Amino acid sequence: MNAIYEFLYDVISPVFGYVMLFFYSIVDGFSGNLGSYGVAIILFTIFARMIMLPTTIKQQKGMAKQQRLAPKLRRIQEKYAGNPQKIQEETQNLYAREGYNPMSAGCVPLLIQMPFIIGLFGVLYNPLRYAIGLDKETSELLVDAFSKMASETGLNIGKTEIYHPLYLIQNFDKFQDYFKAGIEGVSAEAMQKVASFVEKGRFVFFSLELGVQPDFKSKYAVIPVLSGLTSLASAYISQLQQKKANPGAKAPGSGCMMIFMPLMSVWFTTMFPCGIGVYWIVSNVVAMVQSVVLRKVFAPQKNVAKDMIKETIERRSREDSVKRINK
Repeated sequence: MNAIYEFLYDVISPVFGYVMLFFYSIVDGFSGNLGSYGVAIILFTIFARMIMLPTTIKQQKGMAKQQRLAPKLRRIQEKYAGNPQKIQEETQNLYAREGYNPMSAGCVPLLIQMPFIIGLFGVLYNPLRYAIGLDKETSELLVDAFSKMASETGLNIGKTEIYHPLYLIQNFDKFQDYFKAGIEGVSAEAMQKVASFVEKGRFVFFSLELGVQPDFKSKYAVIPVLSGLTSLASAYISQLQQKKANPGAKAPGSGCMMIFMPLMSVWFTTMFPCGIGVYWIVSNVVAMVQSVVLRKVFAPQKNVAKDMIKETIERRSREDSVKRINK
């Protein structure tokens, strides 16, 4: 698992880094919160959801298939009442024949987001490269110098080096005298870029430092709270739509949607930098909007009718083939 994570981190983060730099270049001309790196994260989130749109559409169509299968599932339950094992076996056989995966309406959409989350980790952990746009060598020289200065002044920045670029941004003002003296291999232009980024408050979004790890003892509690609430709302809307499509039937994966996903959202946003929480909150909101819009565009009733017509055509085609063979 660690090998997979490291591979995704090393490969995806640089790609997403260039995407984030592009979005940040769009907002950089604005002042205040509109020019914050947080707005670039919001744009990136919308971009990510658009990439995942085909999967979302497939999920919506899956709801239609679920509605069409509902009568068949009820007949199986009635026919094998009192025999749970047989019901499960026949249900799985039905899903296999119909090419339907019940989990596609549950936890799969969450898992699909994981590469985006992992890639975003790397972007947020290194604002020197993926926000300010410094090259790798310059970033490493700055972080090494900062770590040395922190040690000399007694600032506790921990031993986890992945956080050091964040701490450099957050404590840049305290070390300006050190930086003004010059760092071998780092140009004055690079130093000016970092100073300008800090002075403009680009890594602050509505008074929240995007590199800070949220907790429930400060104003940063708003991140996990909003993350959990928006995730719950998104799951509720999705489940409500499935119930409308198939009244009286329990939506597959509903337990995962209503419990696991909100809890996972809260956990994620308390374990990692604030920017991850911004991504997760916006992603939940966009998912809700997509769900409502796609339900109108891909109405289950229309899809059910299309599937029934297609099934009828295929059945008649098979019957005609059998008749010609018998002749």
